[in-house]
Amino acid sequence: MQPISRRSFLKLAAATTTAVALPQALKMDFQAFAEEAKHAEVTRVPSLCNGCSSYCGVWAYVKNGRLWKIEGNDIHMKSRGHICARGHGIAQNVYNPGRVTQPMKRVDNKNNFQPITWEEAFQEVGAKMKAIVEEHGGDKMVWACHGGKESYAQQFMDIIGSSTYITHYATCFSAKTNIWQNMVGGMFNPDFDQAKTMLFVGRNYAGGIIPAAMKRITEAKAKGGKIIVVDPRFCELATIADEWIPIRPGTDLAFFLGIAHTLITENLYNQSFVEQYVYGFDEFWMHNKDFSADQAATICGIAADKIREVARELAGSAPHAFLDPGYHGLAAHYQNSNETMMLNIIINALLGNFWKAGGLFPAASTTFGHPEATYYGPVAAKGIRADGAGEVGEYPLVEPSRGIPQRIPDMIEKGRARMVFFYSYNPLRSAPEPEYQKKIKNADLVVSIPYDWNETSLYTAHYILPENHYLERTEHPKVINGNIYWPATQVATRFKALESTTSSLDLLDIMKGLTKAYGIENLYGYTVEEELEVALGPIGVSVDELREKGCIELMPSVLPKEEGLTFGTFTGKIEFSIGAWRKEGYLGVPTWVPPLVEPAEVNQFRLIHGKQPWHSHIMTTNNPYLMAITEEKKGTYMWMNSSRAGELGIQEGDWVTVSSDITSKQVQVHITEGLHPECVWLPSTYGTFSEKLELGYGQGVNYNDFIPARIDKKTGHVMGQECIVTITKGGK
Repeated sequence: MQPISRRSFLKLAAATTTAVALPQALKMDFQAFAEEAKHAEVTRVPSLCNGCSSYCGVWAYVKNGRLWKIEGNDIHMKSRGHICARGHGIAQNVYNPGRVTQPMKRVDNKNNFQPITWEEAFQEVGAKMKAIVEEHGGDKMVWACHGGKESYAQQFMDIIGSSTYITHYATCFSAKTNIWQNMVGGMFNPDFDQAKTMLFVGRNYAGGIIPAAMKRITEAKAKGGKIIVVDPRFCELATIADEWIPIRPGTDLAFFLGIAHTLITENLYNQSFVEQYVYGFDEFWMHNKDFSADQAATICGIAADKIREVARELAGSAPHAFLDPGYHGLAAHYQNSNETMMLNIIINALLGNFWKAGGLFPAASTTFGHPEATYYGPVAAKGIRADGAGEVGEYPLVEPSRGIPQRIPDMIEKGRARMVFFYSYNPLRSAPEPEYQKKIKNADLVVSIPYDWNETSLYTAHYILPENHYLERTEHPKVINGNIYWPATQVATRFKALESTTSSLDLLDIMKGLTKAYGIENLYGYTVEEELEVALGPIGVSVDELREKGCIELMPSVLPKEEGLTFGTFTGKIEFSIGAWRKEGYLGVPTWVPPLVEPAEVNQFRLIHGKQPWHSHIMTTNNPYLMAITEEKKGTYMWMNSSRAGELGIQEGDWVTVSSDITSKQVQVHITEGLHPECVWLPSTYGTFSEKLELGYGQGVNYNDFIPARIDKKTGHVMGQECIVTITKGGK
């Protein structure tokens, strides 16, 4: 009898699926099967990593229908051929047992669900949506998402009259984007390659990794560039810095005011740049001329001479020097985060480094085409936003495009939100005060569109509609830019690399099913392939070309220039005084603002947090490979300064009880000299409390457990490090 190959076996198996056993006469040669599998063709498919918002370009290698390996795309500006541990881990999550494998419907208040078909899910959810809109109005719908990932929900919201599209950014960096938009007209990004001095404050490119950024920073250092890191913690970036300056947490604004004062009083700033391109300098100086480096030193704990030294170092290298614009580190953490972001811009403007090699540049960009509209029915008038972002009398200065995600339970309690959709977003774990966030379940309808059994799905959703893993879907293209300078626009997208092994769907298909069941025919009258082709048309790029290269770079459009600078503000200049603030009765320029809370007792600390290089916040805590790194490095431990630990009798590995005004948790401690004595530090990753995510469940604690769900009045951020905790030895 001839042995059968794998292909022959599969054909035969398909033809005999009703048989309970193979015929006795059938003899399979598994050695031949294994040999064929071993030499099977390997295909390479381009995609974009989903491990964080950098969306690094990757190549997925597929063999025998399985993910074989993953590599960074050489062209993509943020990967440049490399990906981080998180990128490898998130790719392997396509096989993670924590995935939701088919639509689920809640059956009780004990977090039990039953599987249902997609048709049942669409019909039931669509009918509930229709009933809510007819009774309460379409403005009672909230769409809350991670942000920057999809473009479909807004089309439906525009028809029913909802304005409340919310992203997670208030928990991450909304003070930064809001302030840069007001003062400069948009974000600018650092040019590492030509910089002579790089000052990083609250920015850790080696923890919140952008692989290409770290490569360029280290190459700049090798060419003689100086790296200064100011951080309460000896972070990963500090390990390659020329100097690490520990600062009292929450006082970065004072440090910045001291630098600005030195630049101005010692006549080290670029007067020509300020005269041509700055509005409001005199107003700023009038309110801050007495805030010297000496005064700053009494607040931030950095010696006045060191503050002056840093200012002189920057000025000596200017304009080939920058203060990094920052990211999560300071842009959502303190009562003074807004003013801290303002001083960031002011110091860079005093250095005159905008549009200069080694300074700051705007992001290169382009415009995509859009499919023709296929819906011509009635459109409801837009209602007010449920979160009050941008609304007169509520939060008029908060960007509506970002929103206020941390108070959705309030919107529900007040009747301003009746149905809430969560797309790739898990506020029960990533927003403050999870017990408060659990009240989201009180909405009339909660629908979660995740890929795994996250906490928001488990504790609040009435329906869970699983989305395909990112390697299982083709998407609308993205403009690749932001965070780091790159002179040319890049375009990339995700192409489907793997067939889904579950009953999950792409978001476009989910939206088609929901809106059709709601009663709107053909709102999305195109396939994702057609959408991709239409999007790329105006820029002269074909789908096949993008599939072949994975990332297309257009002509350079953002290059250094000496004259004719313009900024997207009302005056066309960098505005040191924000007009929108003055209109609302605030002072337009920044002055010193103290942190909201301060530790007072011998066993009290400020709780700060940050990323680990191998985890992506809460998204990867159920990944076996990344949790193995956690175990090896004791990654769930809370950091504590050695001198403070000694005073409390706490040693390496001891359990302690951490208490704030809202909760108490137990965690083990890592003792180190690499942390400012006034704070303790937690990685932002752990504290999974969904028991369906078995690998991460109960591992470590999360900073969000300890902080209340506050709202900053001006930019809506959460003030995520305005939290004092009491530490007592003992626990588990």
